[in-house]
Amino acid sequence: MVHEEYKEMIPARALSALDAAEAHALNEHLENCAECRKELEEWQATAATLALTADSVEPSPAVRERILSEVRKDLASPEVLPFRSTPRNIWSSFGSLGAMAAVVLLTALIVGLIVLWQQNGRMREELALSKQFVELVTTPGARVSELKGIDLGAGATASLAYDQNGHAMLMANKLPQPPQGKAYQLWFIVGKNPPMPGKTFSPDNTGKGMLKEQMPREAINSAIFAITMEPERGSVAPTSPIYLRSFEVN
Repeated sequence: MVHEEYKEMIPARALSALDAAEAHALNEHLENCAECRKELEEWQATAATLALTADSVEPSPAVRERILSEVRKDLASPEVLPFRSTPRNIWSSFGSLGAMAAVVLLTALIVGLIVLWQQNGRMREELALSKQFVELVTTPGARVSELKGIDLGAGATASLAYDQNGHAMLMANKLPQPPQGKAYQLWFIVGKNPPMPGKTFSPDNTGKGMLKEQMPREAINSAIFAITMEPERGSVAPTSPIYLRSFEVN
């Protein structure tokens, strides 16, 4: 196994998602590779930060419904319960029922694994962005501005980190789900000038949203940040009330 393959295993190791053989192989590599040990420590710190800041979330109802839907399909399928006119003793009946239960269970497990794979993909992406956020925050001269929800966005929060060159990242929590065709948009407000538009982003089903942005030069040293709900492609001027905003001029 080459060095790059070991590096690809590190994010999964930080989440304790490696199987025994992979974990053993990576552990042997870590004993002789200071670079990978350092990267693992960074990923573990990022995972710990994300775990501490994340809100507890119940599994999506859609996941349960998908599994039950697949089970119902199998129960309704004539291939699962072949009816025969010949009599069978009670023990063979138990055997058929066991086979049917195994098919149903296997189907549910496959669906569950697919959903879990998709969720793990999102988690890896979220961890990668969180790592970038931590790296940005720890950059010399970096600043962090806190945004609070008001009116329609009451209860929502966000943090905007940016460096002296205007490289910025936004992490938002508890955002209401936008209607179809809508998304949230970041704005930069400098003095009495019209708000300058940033990018749009959409939260996941838990209300979490992330955004990478390049700030306008004028906003780096003196700006208030705001978030509104706009069309998915964004607007050149706000068309809705402010959902979140910062209150301190940086």
